[in-house]
Amino acid sequence: MQGSWRTSARDNNHHQLIASISNRLERISPEAVDCCIFTVPDKLRRTHKEAFLPRQVSIGPFHHGKHRKAMEEHKWRYLQNFLKRTEKKLEECVEAIKEWEGQTRQCYAENIDLSHNDFITMVLVDGAFIIELFLLNRFPERRAENDIIFNKQKQWMITDVRRDLSLMENQLPFFVIKNLFKFAFGTRLEELPSLLELAHDFFGFRANPEAKPEMIFQSNVKHLLDALRFWYLPSLEKAPSDDRKKIEAIPRASQLQAAGVKFRMSNSNCLFDIKFSKGVLEIPSFKLIPSTESFLRNITAFERSYHRDDSYFIDYVAFLGNLIDTRDDAKLLIRKKIIDIENWLGNDEALINLFNSFGRESGFGTRNISFFRIRQELKAYYRTFWHKLKVTMKRDSTSKKKPPG
Repeated sequence: MQGSWRTSARDNNHHQLIASISNRLERISPEAVDCCIFTVPDKLRRTHKEAFLPRQVSIGPFHHGKHRKAMEEHKWRYLQNFLKRTEKKLEECVEAIKEWEGQTRQCYAENIDLSHNDFITMVLVDGAFIIELFLLNRFPERRAENDIIFNKQKQWMITDVRRDLSLMENQLPFFVIKNLFKFAFGTRLEELPSLLELAHDFFGFRANPEAKPEMIFQSNVKHLLDALRFWYLPSLEKAPSDDRKKIEAIPRASQLQAAGVKFRMSNSNCLFDIKFSKGVLEIPSFKLIPSTESFLRNITAFERSYHRDDSYFIDYVAFLGNLIDTRDDAKLLIRKKIIDIENWLGNDEALINLFNSFGRESGFGTRNISFFRIRQELKAYYRTFWHKLKVTMKRDSTSKKKPPG
């Protein structure tokens, strides 16, 4: 009897184990096929934590509930104003967002530990906040006199909000904001700019003015950070290489200058329009502002996660990181107006550390053939110059040693 009891107990435990594993398997969510919003890798977070954290406003689930209470209240105030402008009732907006919940959750790389109701509320409040923010930026006559974001006595506030909406972890999927915008304004859409045009206005000082309107206003972006990146890209993108090329360091700016390379500020407004021809290296001017470091760290982190085969910013900052290694290098590029520090708060040393860190953190391969070719051409020019110099010095030394004829 005792043996039979033990067998029964083992069978019971076995069935419980099978049921437990089966239940766990049933709760697994399908792998996200539209994943485009990621958390920052631990390595980057440890070394540059502040660059990835919102200062004023949190958007989306990763920093939900961590913002200032005054800004949280302001977000609800914007929702209230948004609902007054729309053709829809609150209940209708909630029902619409419910329909998009599954697709919205799929856009995040991490499982979102928010209940159905909390998630819907977050999307509605954050989505309405962004739309209302963009509309108030475009139509200043609609602003409340005491709006804390557009307060003229606190210019830093709008700067901080722009910065926060550029953070990799601080995003809503663009399709959600766009759908909410279209759903809410319906027949009045013809009176308004497109949502992407409103976003471009809000971030306009950063964008590439050479980009064609269809690129700016009709692109299929994943979120606001992706839109910012897209607006910086060349008007005519070159197809990436079929295979990854190994990134090799190039001599720093002062070494290249000593080898005869002339540095010139390009007239192009596209950051990536770098050219090297007949010993002249042309680089567009890059304006540094207080939020530059945060922007570069977030956009390169996003490229690592989503645009690995199209890494314009990673290659760009790695290129500048190779050029700027000493104070002489920094001063050279500043003197040539390639680096514009007029509105930056850092010094030469901070500039060196900033781009040095990007040079060290960059990957070991690229499919961006333009940057790869420029690197190869600069290295070849540098080697050729010093080879010719050595030959000349050796010839001169030999001729001095010869006895007079």
